[in-house]
Amino acid sequence: MASDLNVVILIGRLTRDPELKTTSNGKVLAKFTLASNRIFKVGEETKEEVGFFDCVSWGKQAEVMARYLTKGKRIAVQGGLRFSKWEVEGKKSSKVEINVENFQFLDGKQDGKDASGGGSMAPSEIVDDGYSGYSAQGGHEDTSANLDEDIPF
Repeated sequence: MASDLNVVILIGRLTRDPELKTTSNGKVLAKFTLASNRIFKVGEETKEEVGFFDCVSWGKQAEVMARYLTKGKRIAVQGGLRFSKWEVEGKKSSKVEINVENFQFLDGKQDGKDASGGGSMAPSEIVDDGYSGYSAQGGHEDTSANLDEDIPF
């Protein structure tokens, strides 16, 4: 039997600072929107369109994102699509958001420090959010170390 696949990889810029929240059962999450440009040709004409994607990250990863990312910062995210639907006062609503499993800082140096960690996070800097089971390197990593000591900037 073939397996289904739900993987999204985006590079873009944050449209606002991440919003850090805590759920009623104590789980920490960060919500943000990523703007990603797509350039394409129609005949001889080059066109550009911008897509806006709602994202959510969880646990320590959410805390790191809320602490170090701000509006306009460029990042890469990898995760899966999550569909939610609900009904309020008879009105049905739904949305699709990206459940972020991994991310990388992509902006260059700031204040003499390398904000991107060299463009990639080392295994000791990878944050396991407790939900995805994946790391930025695509495997299972030990992330029990203190994050404040592991961040390269």
